[in-house]
Amino acid sequence: MRSRFARLSTVGLAVAAAAALALSGCSGSGGSGDSGAEGTYVAPKSDVSAHLTISNWGNPGDEKVYQAAIDRFNKKYPNVKVTNNFTQVVNWSDYINKILTSIASGDAPDVINIATEGVEFGYSKDLFLSLSNYVKQDKGVESLISDINPNLIKGFQKDGKTYLLPNNWNAMMMYYNTKLFQNAGIQRPSDDWTWNDFLDIATKLTTGSGGSKTYGFGLQTYTFAYMPWLYTNGGSTASDDLSKPTLDSEKTVEAVQFLQDLVRKYGVAPDPSGADANSLFTASKIAMTAAPANLSATLAGDPTAPKFDILPMPKNSVKSTVFGAAGFAIYKGSKNKDLSWELLKELASQQTQAAWAKLGTSNPTTKSAATSEAFTSGRPHADLLYNSIEYAKPVAAPKFFTTLEPAFQRALQSVMAGGDPKAELTKANDEVKAAIGNG
Repeated sequence: MRSRFARLSTVGLAVAAAAALALSGCSGSGGSGDSGAEGTYVAPKSDVSAHLTISNWGNPGDEKVYQAAIDRFNKKYPNVKVTNNFTQVVNWSDYINKILTSIASGDAPDVINIATEGVEFGYSKDLFLSLSNYVKQDKGVESLISDINPNLIKGFQKDGKTYLLPNNWNAMMMYYNTKLFQNAGIQRPSDDWTWNDFLDIATKLTTGSGGSKTYGFGLQTYTFAYMPWLYTNGGSTASDDLSKPTLDSEKTVEAVQFLQDLVRKYGVAPDPSGADANSLFTASKIAMTAAPANLSATLAGDPTAPKFDILPMPKNSVKSTVFGAAGFAIYKGSKNKDLSWELLKELASQQTQAAWAKLGTSNPTTKSAATSEAFTSGRPHADLLYNSIEYAKPVAAPKFFTTLEPAFQRALQSVMAGGDPKAELTKANDEVKAAIGNG
């Protein structure tokens, strides 16, 4: 979900989009009804025969979670063949372009798994069916949704309608090495700690020299990891309505200047271009780093890993962090909308959330799964992982995200190499505006 994104070929997209519009009513599946799309929902009979296709993505190991959900679905609908087209996402425009191409070829998916970074782009291509009528009528999904924090649901709503059900999610949190803190005589900071508190602690924890040097902090270099620093300073990479880039805003520049200073002025963090923060943390070469839940899963599952604890991200003007979620949608042109809804419910179900809790690489969507022993075991202050959704903001992902993200990355690379933050971010912002016709 957090890999670097390549720029999409607008020519290829235009061709695929045109074909998609021409064939928007086509799907590779046999009809099984769409009663719940707008009318009174009647669940398909258990003996219905059909073929459903999922456009799916994830990390190695995630397939087992999805296959278990498909198996549960097939117990109820044994005559429905489900094809799970699973891939690892390189960039969201490429993933969506593949969906558009499959639609154009008459092999459209019925169910689509997509993350926050690609949702606005998906909206712009009119890919998703509104789920609101299903949610309103289907009593079987009430208990699931009532156990999901409303902010996660809100992240997949537009113009008052719900288009996706959340599947799993992540937020950036601060991890710290408890032994290094103890050795330095540093107490656990308050959950409302500030940038100044953070810098003071990072300075005290930076010791030694050369190969024996330990740094107070290690920067992660993917965009998702930079976002909390912008958010906690009141900045962002895009406007609140996601209509324009704001890489050159005063608050964004100020946050990036602070990150550069950690490396080049204060010397409390190593040059991120030659360092993997997770590896350095595991090796006790840095005392703190920011990461999603997957780092806690790695550390909790490794008996040789350093003891750790979790904190909210430090704030400057605002307590915040970034979150990104994955969600399942029904393709608007599917001929199997009702069956797709039944499959979608299973893919997002409590049983699936229990599986995410056990796997531990992402936060489950339900409070029940997030507070289960399977998820909390070995994770100090594990409640902070799920409760961060109360103050987190979704990653700023406008429909031009695949232009915005690489421009931001190029700017950050230049800044960390010594470039002026204001100049580099202004250059990047101008590039994005020109590319999207907003210059």
